[in-house]
Amino acid sequence: YGCLAPRLVTGQFDPTTHRAVWPSTGNYCRGGVAISRILGCHGVAVLPAGMSRERFEWLKKWCLSPEEDIVRTPGTESNVKEIYDECARIDRDPKNIIFNQFCEFGNYLIHLNATGAALESIFEAERAKHQGLNLVAYASATGSAGTLAAGDWLKERYGTKIVAVEASECPTL
Repeated sequence: YGCLAPRLVTGQFDPTTHRAVWPSTGNYCRGGVAISRILGCHGVAVLPAGMSRERFEWLKKWCLSPEEDIVRTPGTESNVKEIYDECARIDRDPKNIIFNQFCEFGNYLIHLNATGAALESIFEAERAKHQGLNLVAYASATGSAGTLAAGDWLKERYGTKIVAVEASECPTL
């Protein structure tokens, strides 16, 4: 919702003419396609062909037209460049709006306010059971920096240190 809803509200995305294109290695595009469907928009997933069969099966259930709306690019998790090469091609059609998680400020904001608040609730529930518990550090994969935003929420409230973890085969940091 954090990326698509602001564009719907401001008129930057017209669900009667635009397609929401969600590039990722799996989770962001799945969420984007689901949110698109829930909001009555046409969503398209762009992800590497070598990702899990389960991801593709899940997408088939959510896409309006799976053969057209699931775009497979070469490679696997570390082939992010190929995803964005395909998005550059897709972007030539003005009916396609690319929701690049690395550029969407809404991605950061939704994780800051939703994921951060959820993690705070979990911590407070644990602290109620274990007196004296402190939240010293929050470790998260870097991804698009969305989930790291949750660390900003925790840092502001508890002075928590943020630890970025990244897969060596797909470095985005």
